Amino acid sequence: MVQYSLITIQSLVILMSERLLKKAEKLVNSGRVESLGEGKFNVIGDHGTYIVIQRFDGQISCNCLGFLRRKKCSHSLAVFLRNKSRKKKSKF
Repeated sequence: MVQYSLITIQSLVILMSERLLKKAEKLVNSGRVESLGEGKFNVIGDHGTYIVIQRFDGQISCNCLGFLRRKKCSHSLAVFLRNKSRKKKSKF
């Protein structure tokens, strides 16, 4: 008889979020996020190269399938983390 571990929806969301964050950090730390100017970024992901746009009001969008389906992806999060990091550095 096969036994399965039960996981709550909340735990699954946390695990998915942690995975997304790790992937985004990897993209930033490996220099795979490139600014094209005017809020447009080129992000080299594991499965292709994607365009991420960050509007002046902070809204972010990506042309990858994951973002189109779930409204979030590691590419868009990588751009957010990159910009957040640059803002902190510019304050000093």
